[in-house]
Amino acid sequence: MKHAFAGAVLLLVVTGCGSSSASTDQSQTGTGFTGAQLCALATSGQVGAAIGRSVPAGVPSGVNAPSCTWTAEDAGGATIAASDTASVGKVPYGLQGKSGAGVTPIPNLGDAAFYAAPGGDFPLAELDVKKGGRALTITASWPSITKAQQEAAELAIAQAAVPRM
Repeated sequence: MKHAFAGAVLLLVVTGCGSSSASTDQSQTGTGFTGAQLCALATSGQVGAAIGRSVPAGVPSGVNAPSCTWTAEDAGGATIAASDTASVGKVPYGLQGKSGAGVTPIPNLGDAAFYAAPGGDFPLAELDVKKGGRALTITASWPSITKAQQEAAELAIAQAAVPRM
C-alpha cells in the first residue's frame, strides 16, 4: 500500500512537472515565435536584397517580445518581430493621435496585411501581417531612406517570410 501511494505521488509530481514545463515553454515563445524562429523566416540574402545592402545572419532577441534583426555596416537593416494578431490593421500605439497617421491595406499577403505610417513622406512605416493565429511586424531602415523605399523593402521581406510562418 505504501509503495502504491508513493508511486501515485511520484506520478502526480512527474505529470505536474511535465505540464509546468510545457507551460513555461509556451510563455518563452512570446506571441507564438522564438527569436530564432523569426530569424528562420527570411535569409540574409533575402533581407540584403530587400534593403540593398549586405547583411550578416539575423540576430535573435527577446522572450516575451521576440524579434530578429539584420544590421548592415552602415547601421541600415531590418527587423521581424512577433506581434499580437489583434494589432494588425490598427494604428500602432506610438502613432496614435498623430495627424495623418493611418494604415493602408496590402492585398494578397497572409490573411491580412497593412502598412502603418505617421502620414506624409516620413519614413516610419511598418508592415504588419497576420497569418493563422500569428502576426509579424516588419521594419526596414537605412540612411536617407524614403517612405516608398521602406515600404518596398518591408514588402519584399514579408513576401519571403509569410510562406514560412
